[in-house]
Amino acid sequence: MSKKSPIIENLTWAVDGLNGIASWICNRLLELIVAITFMQVVLRYVFNSPTKWSEEAAMLCLVWYGMLATAICVRTHHHVAILFFRDLLGETGGIVLDVFAHLVILGFALVLLFSGTKLVDLAGVTLLPASGIPKSLLYYSALTGGFLIALNALTNILTGSLRPSEFEDTGTTS
Repeated sequence: MSKKSPIIENLTWAVDGLNGIASWICNRLLELIVAITFMQVVLRYVFNSPTKWSEEAAMLCLVWYGMLATAICVRTHHHVAILFFRDLLGETGGIVLDVFAHLVILGFALVLLFSGTKLVDLAGVTLLPASGIPKSLLYYSALTGGFLIALNALTNILTGSLRPSEFEDTGTTS
């Protein structure tokens, strides 16, 4: 096994660091979703005085969580994959299929970036009605997620991290 070049090692370090930050943000968003939802349930059913903004705030957090988590899953291969056909192709065919899959993911990320830009422009300065949060903040998640998905797909291709086994814990045997 050959040693990776310093450029590839630095790229891997930087991208994994960025994914670590995204993972930390995802954890905080999930905590926030649970807290907002719990607060809303208590206010509605215990005090009979629900908030107007909680549903929009929780939705915003959920959309951001989904986009960031999807991007992280691309890097760590925790996304849905059908391995049956890849395994039938043998080593070389499997690698070709893995590269093709990452190129398709990259294409999807570019669509997210393009569409997200249009949606941010379309939303302009519109505010969500109950919370007053700028609607464009909702669509910035597509830009951020699309960028991170594209970066992770490219990193996987450039570093050769194409198979899930490279990230899985090898502590168990099957």
